[in-house]
Amino acid sequence: MINLKNKRILVTGGNGFLGSFVVKKLKERGCKNIFVPRSKDYDLVRMDCVRKVYHDTKPDIVIHLAAKVGGIGANRDNPGKFFYDNLMMGAQMMEIGRQRGIEKFVAIGTICCYPKFTPVSFKEEDLWNGYPEETNAPYGLAKKMLLVQSQAYRRQYGFNSIFLLPVNLYGPKDNFDPVSSHVIPALIKKCVDAVRQKKKSIRV
Repeated sequence: MINLKNKRILVTGGNGFLGSFVVKKLKERGCKNIFVPRSKDYDLVRMDCVRKVYHDTKPDIVIHLAAKVGGIGANRDNPGKFFYDNLMMGAQMMEIGRQRGIEKFVAIGTICCYPKFTPVSFKEEDLWNGYPEETNAPYGLAKKMLLVQSQAYRRQYGFNSIFLLPVNLYGPKDNFDPVSSHVIPALIKKCVDAVRQKKKSIRV
């Protein structure tokens, strides 16, 4: 177990929904050297910006949470962008981390990595048993490549990385915009709006 208190920790996406909670927990555990890059200062799709964020922060640990994300509608409308941006961010962040010899790289995947017809409850051994749901496939496969890269780098370079697959997330600070949100926050918003407007039903 790595003692994180005196480590320099880079958390990409640290201002986002998941990232804000991760940063909070790190601070609660006594971590003082946490750097959260802003996308306006570091466009992690670009290799020069990836090199710059490593140069500026000199991290020991990287927790890569940054992603181009959205609900079904956003995925349907932006498959190319979601694939390219997520693939480039992850691949480049891990590659420069390897080059700089960081102590640990933590990559976050998505439930969208799983095949469309995965039996419930999901099991890791089912991860490669089919193609993801078509709407989310470009995003899911781009994130899934971080697992492949992580395993390949560990095998060839001894690179200390891990790929975590969280379940669907929702809660405070989530995106509740009906145009771009995920299903659960969209349903929560519909229910809250219906209660406020004294409606007897919602349309899903």
